[in-house]
Amino acid sequence: MRLSVKQVILFLGGILACQLSWMGCFPLIPAYYTAVCLEDAARGMFSIAMLAGIILFVPVTAAVKYLMALAVILVTIKLFEWAEGWCSVACAAFAAAIATLMMSLSGELLNMRNSVSLASALLEAVFVLSAVMLGTRFVDFFMQASLIPEKEEEGHYKEERLETYADSFSGLSKIFARMSSAQKGFSSEQIGRIQNELTGSLCINCNQCALCWERSESPMYSYLAYMLQSLQRTGEPDHEIVVQMKEYCPYTDAVIQEGMRIFEKARLNLAWYNRLLENREIIAQQLDAMAYIMEDCANETVEITQEHGQLLAEAKYRARERGVIIQKQHLYENKDKRWRLVCDVHAKNGSCVSMKELTKAVSAGLERGMRPHRNERAMVTPQGGTVTFEEDTAFHETHAAARCVKDGGHVSGDNYSFLELDGGKMALMLSDGMGSGSTACKESELVLELLEKFLEAGFSEETALKMMNSAMVIRGEDDLYSTVDICALDLYTGSCRMYKIGAATTFIRHGDFVERIESHSLPVGVTHRMEITSTHRQLQSGDYLVMVSDGVLECLQEDEPDKAMCDILNGISSRHPGQIADTLLDEVLQRNGQKAKDDMTVLVCGVWKKKGA
Repeated sequence: MRLSVKQVILFLGGILACQLSWMGCFPLIPAYYTAVCLEDAARGMFSIAMLAGIILFVPVTAAVKYLMALAVILVTIKLFEWAEGWCSVACAAFAAAIATLMMSLSGELLNMRNSVSLASALLEAVFVLSAVMLGTRFVDFFMQASLIPEKEEEGHYKEERLETYADSFSGLSKIFARMSSAQKGFSSEQIGRIQNELTGSLCINCNQCALCWERSESPMYSYLAYMLQSLQRTGEPDHEIVVQMKEYCPYTDAVIQEGMRIFEKARLNLAWYNRLLENREIIAQQLDAMAYIMEDCANETVEITQEHGQLLAEAKYRARERGVIIQKQHLYENKDKRWRLVCDVHAKNGSCVSMKELTKAVSAGLERGMRPHRNERAMVTPQGGTVTFEEDTAFHETHAAARCVKDGGHVSGDNYSFLELDGGKMALMLSDGMGSGSTACKESELVLELLEKFLEAGFSEETALKMMNSAMVIRGEDDLYSTVDICALDLYTGSCRMYKIGAATTFIRHGDFVERIESHSLPVGVTHRMEITSTHRQLQSGDYLVMVSDGVLECLQEDEPDKAMCDILNGISSRHPGQIADTLLDEVLQRNGQKAKDDMTVLVCGVWKKKGA
């Protein structure tokens, strides 16, 4: 076994502890041995070093006592580690004190010594107990002294490079945005080209061309210009102009027919050109979104490992008490002053430790509530791995859904999603595809799938909506539109921001008062320039968010369905989101004779503040 310099220093310290005595006792021997054994720093070699120190410096009668005490201490620690996976400092300290006291009492009885020695034995046991409780911390800090400051890995966070990429994407976005906007009609230059094409294809081969175009007093210039203007406005030539043209041109019908053909071709080219410009604008929006996410990632966190080294050492010490070894700790703080800890962990002694126990140790060490990342494993294994902890939220939520398919249907056109995001956010999303059946279901499912991907990638809700809408516009399916209803809930602050794109009213129940959030925007996919507005509300503990699809309100058949929905919510006494959703849907169906004229979906989310938050 290869020993480190620090382990050798600990071994030499053990030999030195064997030379320090007090009133015929050597209390540092069991105390120091227990503290180092809890560190698990080459116990076998350390036990040999302590044995050598005892043989060299401790009298024979006392040596037997302390050797027996060390054996009891080692066996006790091993038994705890075998049964629980770890041995706490308190258990080891009491075991060391009791073993030392029992060995002293055994020696007192055999040698029939006086009561003064018995008192010294009690004092020795108390000293051992206190020394172990304090000594384990000093040993742990000594072994981890090189942890902080720790050299940061090259390229761990390449903020400058990300910012450069963000500037590049932003520049490309501005270039596309500066391109000309879509044209609603033909310019005078384009009308001139149409006229040249028309006269070039017909008039140049006509035997009367010189009479019509080379004579200065010929009215054909004005007649043709008026005819093209009427074709541009209505698609048909003006009757009066046609009558006047026929007095000068015997081929007027052919001119009109050719003009209509050329105009139709020009309109088609203009439509494709405008579509190209729209796609350029969509690309500009997507590039701008990429620039935003890169810049946000570059400025998202700042490493504060060195500033809080003492707290990290405390967290590591408490984790080791629970049988988990923490290595390579990196502590970050985001722009909202919330912490995130990334570290490598593995369980000691071949056992497994629950993530819940490790979370308690980390929270106590960092002196603030922490929780594992949502995708972390439930157990810490001997093989270990990288674990991420984030600051715990002040609120927690419970959600549920209830849905009903349109009478005669088999597939609901409504789709919903409860998406837990990084940063303590929760996104409740509801999409209603136009119509019903499998076609509407696929459309709303695609909308939610795109939103989930963008939000999980770190885009803001507004940016995700724009990119999703761009994708739906490019898709180009006619008459296939979907509504989108998003409630973005921040569980740190309890604030909620709602985005409604053609969606039905959202309700918030504050105790006995029900608030309505309405919107009148168009569904997604209608136009590439989607106007996004949001509504912000601060939720309190015990508030409920209720999101419904259009079919729920339409089923009420009331003059004011929103008000009727508020009355129904006020009449529900349950505090469980699942029961609220089921009761609400049952009440709506009951008011309409159990008939569902459209797909109906109800989402309910309850928010409560955590204890101590």
